[in-house]
Amino acid sequence: MSIFSNRFFTLLLIALLAACQSTPEPAPQPEPVVVPEAAAETAEAPAAETEAVPEPEPVDFNQQFYEEAIGSLKTGKTDIAVELLLQVSNDAPEKPYVFTNLGLAYFKLGKLDLAEKAFQEAIKRNDDDAVAHNHLGILQRQKGQFQTARQHYERAIDGDSRYAPAYLNLGILFDIYLQDLRKALKHYQKYQSLQSKENSQVAGWIVDIERRLKSGNSSSQG
Repeated sequence: MSIFSNRFFTLLLIALLAACQSTPEPAPQPEPVVVPEAAAETAEAPAAETEAVPEPEPVDFNQQFYEEAIGSLKTGKTDIAVELLLQVSNDAPEKPYVFTNLGLAYFKLGKLDLAEKAFQEAIKRNDDDAVAHNHLGILQRQKGQFQTARQHYERAIDGDSRYAPAYLNLGILFDIYLQDLRKALKHYQKYQSLQSKENSQVAGWIVDIERRLKSGNSSSQG
């Protein structure tokens, strides 16, 4: 098996494992934080520390249902969380982070069409929602829509320049799918710079790309 094949399957295995991991836990109102998310595709990478930065919800928000939904997500009761978030979305349809959390819940359940619709609703209400854009990028990458995935990852960074998972996902997209090692390296390095502790797996990818670039084994697209 070639070095590239080994690298591809290593990245894919790590990405699949990452789908089962979580990022910082959400908090109840008045400062809702989105629930654990996969840093990259169910498919794309080691777990990364991320959180949305929502604005505090007003006091007329349906706080009880929302807090129960977040609690359910924290304890793995995802089906219950979906029911509660759907109720909240009906009562307060203008709240973007309700739809972000609903998308994450569907994503966690593997209901990807519903997840995509929820994330689209979130960015209709707040186009700077980095979490929603990141996950839309993941979903588009799964469909083979690499340029659309790239646009969503880049939009996530536009919305939050310190949102680490989008840099990681862009790195993997350029590394494996778009075959542009220089861009992949840049995004991996940016991802590492945003970590409180260096990710050893990504550090290995950086070393490998630097070696390949030095040997002239690189390509550039887009």
